[in-house]
Amino acid sequence: MTPSIFARQPLALRKTVIVLIAALILMWFDSKNSAWFSPVRDTSHAAMQPIYELSLLPSYAKHWTSGSLQSKEALRRENMQLKSQLIHAQAKLQQQDYILAQNARLQGILSTTKPEQFDLNLAQVIGTDANLLRQIVVLNKGVQDGVQVGQTVIDENGILGQIINVYPNTSRLLLITDEQQSVAVTVKRTGQRAIVTGKGIPTSLSLDYVFKTSDVRVGDELVSSGLGGRIPAGYRVGRIAHVEDIEADNFRSIEVTPTANFTDNAYVLILQDKLVDQNNIARNER
Repeated sequence: MTPSIFARQPLALRKTVIVLIAALILMWFDSKNSAWFSPVRDTSHAAMQPIYELSLLPSYAKHWTSGSLQSKEALRRENMQLKSQLIHAQAKLQQQDYILAQNARLQGILSTTKPEQFDLNLAQVIGTDANLLRQIVVLNKGVQDGVQVGQTVIDENGILGQIINVYPNTSRLLLITDEQQSVAVTVKRTGQRAIVTGKGIPTSLSLDYVFKTSDVRVGDELVSSGLGGRIPAGYRVGRIAHVEDIEADNFRSIEVTPTANFTDNAYVLILQDKLVDQNNIARNER
């Protein structure tokens, strides 16, 4: 008896051949009628789905990492660009605010006095005096602009001081806060007259020669009286901030807060007498 072909082959090879033959038979039946094996095909596909997904994980991780890094870099660049735009916008707003504040200030200065009383000479503060113990500032207007010694200088809030020196293109302004400067004033509420004297600091003045029996109160407004003719009447000087009675003295100790801005004033107004037409004067004299 002759042994069969399967008897002479190893067991593993025989199993492989059997599986291949069975697979060929199944493929032939599937080609004839594929509906028979649809449930098996669907089940096998469903079983292989997790394997497919696991095989794609490295690719997903690579794309996610690349996309995440690109997204972070894009967001960082966009954030930096937005910050730059914000800084530029804030800088422009600061410039606009400064211009608006300067315009409002100039309008306030120009509206503080009546043009029929004085010629209004707008000047800019360009420096302070070399003597730090004096309350003196330097203006950019001088003889060529009609500035004269003794002319009063104000801002939009009140009196600043008087011109003490004049040069061709500049002048020196002695502020009323200087210890050697004083202004004749009137208490607006009562009409009482007194003298306001500087204390050498830009934030405080002293109201002198007020008797204890005088009717003065905290908050009273002080305006220039025009007494002596040095400073025009009717301009604000300050407000009473503190009143104290000293037992050994007949006068009150009164502290005044100035209304003018002595600490941050870029522009001021020089009050100059109106120029009168000499021909009109001569005509009137005739």
